[in-house]
Amino acid sequence: MQYLANFVLLALIYFVFFYKKWYKKSRKVFVINTLMYIYIVMVLFVTLMPFPVPFINGTNNLFLETANLIPFRDLRMNYYGSARELILNVIMMMPFGFLYPVVRKAGIIKTVTMCFIFSLVIESAQLLSAFCGGLASRSFDVTDLITNTFGGLLGYLIFSTLKPLIFKILKE
Repeated sequence: MQYLANFVLLALIYFVFFYKKWYKKSRKVFVINTLMYIYIVMVLFVTLMPFPVPFINGTNNLFLETANLIPFRDLRMNYYGSARELILNVIMMMPFGFLYPVVRKAGIIKTVTMCFIFSLVIESAQLLSAFCGGLASRSFDVTDLITNTFGGLLGYLIFSTLKPLIFKILKE
C-alpha cells in the first residue's frame, strides 16, 4: 500500500508540474522528458521506496553506523553480492548519462556532475531514512556514489557515440 501511495504522489507531481509544460512543446521533447521522468521514478523505486514517514517510528541515533565511508570496502572484504551490486549500480545510472544530455543538451562535465549530485541526493535520502527509523536495508555508501557516477559517465560515452544519430532522429 505504501508503494501505491508513493507512485500516486509521483504521478501527481508529473501531471501538476510537468505534463502541461512538456506537452506544449514538440512531441519528441514531450516523449524524451517523460522518459527521463519515468527513469527517475524507477530509480527512486529501487533506491528509496517506500518513502519513510519521518519520525513515525522514532529516530535511530546510531544511523551513522549504517553508513559506509570506505570506498569499495564490501568488495575488498569479499562480502557476498558486492561485485553484483557494483555492476548493478553502474547499469542503473547509465540511462541518466544517456538521457540527461539529450534533455538538457549538456556536455560531459555537466552530465557527470549532475549524475553525481543525483546519486548524492539518493544516498543522503537513504541516510536520512535510516535516521528516521526507515528500512534498515537502506544506507549511505560512498562506493555507490563512485559506481553511480561511473555509470553516468559510461551512459554519456554511449550518448556521444550515438549523438549524430540521436539528434538526426530528434530533428525529423
